[in-house]
Amino acid sequence: MRDALPAGHLVNWFGHAAGALVFGLFLGLLAGDRSPGRNKAVAATWIALLWNVAELAGLVLGAAPAWLLAFESTAFSLLPALLYDLVIGGSPRWAVRAGYALSAGAALFHLAELVSDSEVLHGAGLYMVATGFCALAVYAAIGRRKRALPALALLLLSLSILHFAEDEQHTAWWVELLVHHAGIPLSMFVLLQDYRFVFLDALIRFLANIFAALVFAAAGQVWWEKWPSTALAGFTILLVLYAFTRTRLEALLTRLVFRRTDLTGLLDSLRPAPDEASFLSHAEARIRQYFASGEPSWEAEDAIEGPFVLGDGAEAALGVRGAEGQIRLIRLGRRHGGRRYLSGDLEALRKVGGKLNESLEFMREEELRRLVSQAELRALQAQIHPHFLFNALNTLYGIIPKEAAGARRTVLNLSDIFRYFLQTEQTFVPLQDELHIVKAYLEIEQLRLGNRLKVAFSAPNDALLAPIPLLSVQPLVENAVKHGIAAKAEGGAVTVTARREGDSLWLEVHDTGGGFAASRHQSGAGVGLENVRQRLRLCYGAAAALEVESSSAGTTVRFPVPFPL
Repeated sequence: MRDALPAGHLVNWFGHAAGALVFGLFLGLLAGDRSPGRNKAVAATWIALLWNVAELAGLVLGAAPAWLLAFESTAFSLLPALLYDLVIGGSPRWAVRAGYALSAGAALFHLAELVSDSEVLHGAGLYMVATGFCALAVYAAIGRRKRALPALALLLLSLSILHFAEDEQHTAWWVELLVHHAGIPLSMFVLLQDYRFVFLDALIRFLANIFAALVFAAAGQVWWEKWPSTALAGFTILLVLYAFTRTRLEALLTRLVFRRTDLTGLLDSLRPAPDEASFLSHAEARIRQYFASGEPSWEAEDAIEGPFVLGDGAEAALGVRGAEGQIRLIRLGRRHGGRRYLSGDLEALRKVGGKLNESLEFMREEELRRLVSQAELRALQAQIHPHFLFNALNTLYGIIPKEAAGARRTVLNLSDIFRYFLQTEQTFVPLQDELHIVKAYLEIEQLRLGNRLKVAFSAPNDALLAPIPLLSVQPLVENAVKHGIAAKAEGGAVTVTARREGDSLWLEVHDTGGGFAASRHQSGAGVGLENVRQRLRLCYGAAAALEVESSSAGTTVRFPVPFPL
């Protein structure tokens, strides 16, 4: 493995140093990859890196100890098995097992060299790997047409292993370069078959930084030689210019190599629209067009905010915050030409996500202003002649004979209910006020339904003053009576319960009706529930919750509100 000539030593130094740098860089790239198949690529990269580092250590030591030679040979024998697994994609399993068996057998031969002076073991292990993987590589090239080039690279790598089994005192430096170091580019070719765009992206940034650093280092040297008295000021200026130039140079190279167009046009097209769903559909179409993305091949499971890539970087997604704090995913499929989503693409998606969230927030504020305006208009319409309504009820109450206590009580209940409904300036009321209106409403319904409607209330005294959203319980009770009890010939019971659980007050309405499935007014019940759900969202935002349990035995609707300590 060593060339005694200076030229050969120089080639070995350069080759293994370059190999260690390249494999180290690729290992750093793989650290950010979360695809399921990355472990094999990581293991192969580690082995290749350690092999190059061990070779460099041997060059430093001059005469490498036996354990280091055994380590080098073992690492280089294990590498083809992992590369072969990557070439054929893990299938068929017998071929993968055969590859690992070959490498394991060769590794045992090399480790046995530590306890035996036989030179036969070294050559036997290398010949085993070379001939075995040549046969497997030919099989892969014939059976895996889409991966024929990586299989050919593996075949050449296997042939290059024979170089290590022969007399290693070569005199020609070009032999060392073409044969000894063939494993470095060939291994990288196999590893990069699924990561070539990621690696190219990082390599472009690396070269841009190195080029800019060299230019400004040379400029700093010239400044030091010509104007040493202003060296500190000069270095400060050059550092600022370096940071500016490096960023611009990276952007220029990325645009030239990956043909990225200006992001401004896309951002300008993401303007607010009247409808959130149509806006997001339009945005998704524009984003896919910008990134030359096809239809995605996966369904969303766990949604996270911001951009992320899937698998080997062939597909991506952008999560934006929708209504009620939910994450809406914009999915991007495979790009035309086989390009991957690189770091620059993720940065562009991050900017797009910021623009989308900004537009969505503006649209929600506009919708809220519209709803407020509508509510104010309706409140004004409801207050046009409120005095006429209450005067009419008072007159009706006065002309009803005192003997008709039920009728007089109904008029009073109606008056209380109408007055309560017209409290448009209030958002929260004490629980006892809401329960008072619920009882008034149920008394009216009991006059209509008679013994078919039974009611019960349960609320601790310390909860009666707790603030709850206006008209958050009464619509649920009305739903229970209309679509639960009244729909059954035998009637049923409605129970209203308030109970404390930690720092929350749970309000629950239960009825013994037939449930939603048996109700002919299911859509009406849904409207009532949605009204309460919307009221809770407006009051508590994403923390709002409305739980519904319905079966043939009845329906229970409950929700929590904060309970002040």
